[in-house]
Amino acid sequence: MQRGAILLALLNLFPAWAVAAPHVTRLPPQSADTHCSPGEPCTQPTTDGWVAQMEYADGKKFPLQDYVNGGPNGELYLLVSDNAEYTSEECNFGMPEAGGIPSVQTNPCLSQTLFIGMRLPRPKDANGNVLEASGIIDVWLDAQRDATINLVPGASGPRSEDRHLRLRYSTGPNGNTSLTQRMGNNANGWTALSAPNQAWATTALVTTPSADPSRVHIEFSVKLRSSVPPIVGSEPLSSAVRKLGLALQSTPSMTGGATQRVGGGIFHNAKNQPPSETLTATWETLELREHLPIPLSFTMWNVGQMPDMTFWVPDGGSGEIDTVAAKIYKKEVVCISEIWMSHERGELVEKVNELRAAESLPPMQAVTELNDDILRPPTETTGLVLLSARQILEGGVHHFPSNMCTGADCMQDKGVIWARIATPAATVPVTVMDDLGLPRLSTATDYGEFVDVFCTHVNAGENTPGPDTDAREDQFFDIMAYVQQVRKGGPLNANTFPYLLGDDDIFPQGTWPSGLDRPAFLLGDLNTLGPKATEADASFPAYQDMVGPQFLNIRQRTEFEEANSFFSESRDLARTSSGADPMATGTWLSSQCTDLVTNQLAGFDRLDYVLVFPAANTLEFPSYALLKEPTASVEPHFDPDSGISMEVGGSQQFFQQCLSDHAMVDVNVSLTKVKDVVKYNPAKPHRIEYAVKQVTDLETESGCCADWFTPRVHMTANGFFRENAFLDVVEDQTIYPNWRVRTGPDNPTQFPDLPANFTGVVNMTSAIWEEDVGPNDHYDSIPEGGSSLAVDDRDGHFSFFASSGLVRRVKGESSANDWLTGLELMGSFLNGYENGMSLETEGTDHDSGDNARVRHFIQLKELETP
Repeated sequence: MQRGAILLALLNLFPAWAVAAPHVTRLPPQSADTHCSPGEPCTQPTTDGWVAQMEYADGKKFPLQDYVNGGPNGELYLLVSDNAEYTSEECNFGMPEAGGIPSVQTNPCLSQTLFIGMRLPRPKDANGNVLEASGIIDVWLDAQRDATINLVPGASGPRSEDRHLRLRYSTGPNGNTSLTQRMGNNANGWTALSAPNQAWATTALVTTPSADPSRVHIEFSVKLRSSVPPIVGSEPLSSAVRKLGLALQSTPSMTGGATQRVGGGIFHNAKNQPPSETLTATWETLELREHLPIPLSFTMWNVGQMPDMTFWVPDGGSGEIDTVAAKIYKKEVVCISEIWMSHERGELVEKVNELRAAESLPPMQAVTELNDDILRPPTETTGLVLLSARQILEGGVHHFPSNMCTGADCMQDKGVIWARIATPAATVPVTVMDDLGLPRLSTATDYGEFVDVFCTHVNAGENTPGPDTDAREDQFFDIMAYVQQVRKGGPLNANTFPYLLGDDDIFPQGTWPSGLDRPAFLLGDLNTLGPKATEADASFPAYQDMVGPQFLNIRQRTEFEEANSFFSESRDLARTSSGADPMATGTWLSSQCTDLVTNQLAGFDRLDYVLVFPAANTLEFPSYALLKEPTASVEPHFDPDSGISMEVGGSQQFFQQCLSDHAMVDVNVSLTKVKDVVKYNPAKPHRIEYAVKQVTDLETESGCCADWFTPRVHMTANGFFRENAFLDVVEDQTIYPNWRVRTGPDNPTQFPDLPANFTGVVNMTSAIWEEDVGPNDHYDSIPEGGSSLAVDDRDGHFSFFASSGLVRRVKGESSANDWLTGLELMGSFLNGYENGMSLETEGTDHDSGDNARVRHFIQLKELETP
């Protein structure tokens, strides 16, 4: 047999994942040189057996899932410190930085150390009483990770520089722990250490804290300076490496009287890819370098397009819809205010997408108010348009209560618009193993990768105490209440103090996944004078009140921000210009301005903002954090075809007129992920939901707007079915209805959740209809159907295969086999998608033109076992 055939035969002895490239996690080390100082000390874990989440705020959090027994999930925290030594005043100094951290902390802090914190569920008896726990924790460490990654001969198994730590523990009055350490034998196995100095210095402690009686807390600290003679070149933190191979497995022991085993889990968390103690390629690669950024950019611009009915009020500049579109069509997320006419808002969306199509860019999606009611005054809208070059997953429009206004503003119906926007991470292709074990690329959008963006325009007038400021502050409180209700996942259909439902509000039905675990962004003309760069907040009392606890309530640092040293705590992102003049952030220009204002922005007032609502202030890890430091620019825009001639220096010169009396604000930020997601665990019960999140009319020749409804949102699961109808018409070009069906006890008829170890198939579909004069129109929403009127040719159909976690768009429902015939592999819940996955489909009926773009959403929610 040839050598190649021998290698192929050997590879066939292992699962495919065992010889694939190792999975990678970025884990930037905390550095005494970079992140810590006596004035702003860092926080580092103290290995005392009490796992306080905020001690690990400079690290990351991961779930530990019991795929064997379906027990409650545990938690894993990792943090690495870098090479630089700490002084006593720059880390764990003074009072703890955040809640939950013990008052007695390690000081000075430890350099070159891997900290591992675990919180594991304790078993319970049939009456729910917590029992003592016991088990084994295995930790495997690969010191020369590049050798493994680069397939260096011999590196596929444990070598002499690699280590295996094993902690045996039991709790209770007779509890004990023992820690052993072995080294690789260079022959696919492990052996005892050849000398005491071969050990990686390790401390491990186990406790059952009274403050957290349902869990076992386990902490390790492992010194990573691993090169000792005769081993050299195995420094994970050296500049040439900056990597560490890590695998971890928690194996609980049986406990007398327990109704289930709990506490199991692995790292890296992948059901079908457990670590093998003798195959280093199955271990996770920790890249010890900077966070992986998720870049985002936001634009705010008041364009001053006054309504036709107030002809005596001039526009804010010479700009028109086409010139505005030309300035924004390449932006990412744009909040536009003061386009009061419905047809002009629709025209802006069309013009933007015409320009994008000409450059082969995908269309922007929008949240705005469009209507074809000729009797409705054009000022009875927010005048806002929120555009996104990325997918909009949810959206809504909220109007301020009618008593929150003064003067001419009471002729308008100002408010705030919301869009839940997919980040760039949402559409990164994921490799999925199909039913045959072959790798495929998913087509779904990861709904969990989103950011909530709000666009607003508030009451104008004076900034001194009086009616104008009172109305504006009432609106700020209303914005805060609306933002909070949206971010917690709704609902928005009724008053829930402090949230107040506005007149003619537009909102999704029901609820949606929470967004409180990440920052959100507010863009808007806030008509409040604000400081620029280093100007003192105290000089702007209205601004202080706006961001303070009574109104927007964004000024306070969160517990996580207090404890971490990596992330930005910025709230006002356009306060300081990233250009040559930090003060050049004035946005309120004269309506008679020209391009002379370009170098005068530091002298203008600042009214337009991009603000940050931080993640919820709790002792829990957020899912995402804002990286340091955002950048901003403020730019006026001018009309080359309109201006005035002025004499300057004895000669006539032509100056371009401003397109708007407000400058455009641009902000660039990056998020990063600090908490990993829970994945599909078939050993646990689940609730499954299918929803129609977005519907857009692709037939625009007849103008605005379609009158949408659905007679059918259907699901069949585990021998039961449920079909919901949403017959109340929703009018607009694009709607975000959240028409849904889901399992669970809140249904009017029996439709149970999926039990643990369910192996069947769940089928889902919906129909998109428009109310019309004469027969109603059944819209085509899939690419295969053409002009056929059969439901299989017009409606999206989807199947979830519980045994594999796969979700497919399928052929239809005419026969049972059609539900199993895949057209498109959306993805697998085994890869994550904790907050759901979504997919856009589009109709292709060229005969009737009744085509819609529809966003379908499927979520599988794990139900905790008792």
